[in-house]
Amino acid sequence: MTLCNSSAIYRLVSMLHHPFKDVVRTRSGRSFAPLCCCLLLLGCSSQSVRTGLGSTSSLEQHLATPGQHVAECRELWHTDDQATLADARYWLRAMQCAERITPTQARLLAAEQDGETWYEAFRQSLLLNSAGISVIERRESYQHLLGFRSRFPAAVYPLFRMWRQQQALRLMLAEARSHNQQQAEASAAQIEQMRIQQIELQRKLDVTSRKLENLTEIERRLSARKQQLAPDMPDNDDTASSPTVPAKTPSTTGHGAGVTQQGAGSQ
Repeated sequence: MTLCNSSAIYRLVSMLHHPFKDVVRTRSGRSFAPLCCCLLLLGCSSQSVRTGLGSTSSLEQHLATPGQHVAECRELWHTDDQATLADARYWLRAMQCAERITPTQARLLAAEQDGETWYEAFRQSLLLNSAGISVIERRESYQHLLGFRSRFPAAVYPLFRMWRQQQALRLMLAEARSHNQQQAEASAAQIEQMRIQQIELQRKLDVTSRKLENLTEIERRLSARKQQLAPDMPDNDDTASSPTVPAKTPSTTGHGAGVTQQGAGSQ
């Protein structure tokens, strides 16, 4: 608990003015309670002044103009000072600057980096990460950066390792998304092909249904016509069952008999 607040000062003054205040006295017989109060107030006032000055300086740092940050980030990508490049704080600032620029600006700044040194490859990787690159570009940048892993300074290597792991995870995620997108496109193409086949089968089914309906209509008409023609035609069964009347022969039978008798008499 700090003593430089109103409640603490009040309790301390109350203790100094306690009925046993006579115990706390100097050899001359004078009480030093007022002196303690003055020293306490002086210390609190100086502490508050120092705190106010410290907060003011930190506030001034946070209230820096945006133009200063932009100029600092612009110069940051072109520095070649080895002492600065070996400082991890420089790369933390570079990561912050890379996150604030647009993808177009990031791609242009990445193209300005030759990528022939470890720090240029690192800066190029930071910029390309904010440029919205494809999976192939990300993999090429990752492999190019890994080629310089043995050249990183000791103070920067832990930060490089964390960045490398992050890029590996981003690459795995991008590859998974690309694979899922390819599967989705293949599924969509298959669904479209099945839809076309369904339309063709439905068309053939409609044609077959119309043909069946036409055949059914023709059969119905033939059956109706057959029923209309049936009463006018003779019934074959009735004709076959009627008795046959023998035809009357002429009286040639008797004449023949007479001739036969005459022949017999002549004999």
